[in-house]
Amino acid sequence: MRALIVTLSALGMMLGASAAKAEGRVALVVGNGAYKNLPRLSNAPASGKAMAKLLRSAGFEVIEGIDLSRNDMTRRLLEFGDRARGADIAVFYFAGQGVDVGGSEFLLPIDANVKSRMDVTLGNAVNADVAIDQTLSEAKVKLVFLDASRNDPFAATDKKAPASVSVKSDPAEMKSPDNSLIVFATGPGQAAPDGPQGSIRPLTRALIANIAAPGVEIEDAMTKVRAQVAEDTKGQQMSWAHSNNLAGRVYLSPASAPAASK
Repeated sequence: MRALIVTLSALGMMLGASAAKAEGRVALVVGNGAYKNLPRLSNAPASGKAMAKLLRSAGFEVIEGIDLSRNDMTRRLLEFGDRARGADIAVFYFAGQGVDVGGSEFLLPIDANVKSRMDVTLGNAVNADVAIDQTLSEAKVKLVFLDASRNDPFAATDKKAPASVSVKSDPAEMKSPDNSLIVFATGPGQAAPDGPQGSIRPLTRALIANIAAPGVEIEDAMTKVRAQVAEDTKGQQMSWAHSNNLAGRVYLSPASAPAASK
């Protein structure tokens, strides 16, 4: 009997651990600034570290990566996809160089050497659509924050690009899974300035100030984020958000959801 009790207790602990993982919060935070072949972004690493700190304080298990190469980004994405499986809330955050090419958002690792659209699409960058689909598909709620430019750096020089290659004009064109919120630093075709050296990027600063505030639901927080970004940049940068069937009201702070009435 005692052996049976010990066995059942061990099984209960295993099931409890599994349930805790399924109901947990996990985040991948990437801040890329030390680019080898592109203009450096002095504030992206600091922005990533600040976001990681905020999410940890909100009860998230954070996979953090600063100045990642293509291979390092792939490894972090694989780890994140495994840990996000069945998670209650999964957050994917990226600060760094990004481009819109061929109707898709691409995130650049620090070793990216992109001199043409072909360099971007054939492996020098991470396709955000693919990364989100592969890592977040099994999470219950998916939140994506992309603090990167959305412009096409080849538009001025690559005038002979095929007609089928174009910069997407609508943030909703980005493939987004159910129960998701995707937030962009700026509108389609626009750059997201790094800001003064030593500071946090405008979108990230607004996210940190609002998304985990007690009593503030995530979509309500985005209204405040957009207003703060516009104010801080004097209207030069306007953030975008796209929600797809985000069910219920989502709170990032563990103490933010109001108690249920009896």
